[in-house]
Amino acid sequence: MGQLSDALASAGRQLAARLAAHPELLADAEIRAALPQSWRFETESESAVLRIDRRGRVTVEADVVEPPAVIVRWEQAELVAALLRGRSSEEARPRPPSIRFPSDAGRKAFSRLGTSLGV
Repeated sequence: MGQLSDALASAGRQLAARLAAHPELLADAEIRAALPQSWRFETESESAVLRIDRRGRVTVEADVVEPPAVIVRWEQAELVAALLRGRSSEEARPRPPSIRFPSDAGRKAFSRLGTSLGV
């Protein structure tokens, strides 16, 4: 695994712990209907995919076949730092990430769960 994959795995463990500690998140009808999802994280040198299944299990993979519900693009150093620190999305950033939502379900789930990843 590379630097991005390692940072994403660490952030994924935090997200899984949050989901386990707050089962009401998975009980939310909008979130439940949106899962499972794959979120693709890309930098100039690496990419990795975070997957969340219906039970709230979070895994990180090198790639997935299905189209992602969210695509996050950012510079390697910025993305890795954000994932490791778990920065809030409200924090001012000189160069914010590019976040694209190919699906409305991705937008809904990411808006509720993505901030715990720091992006």
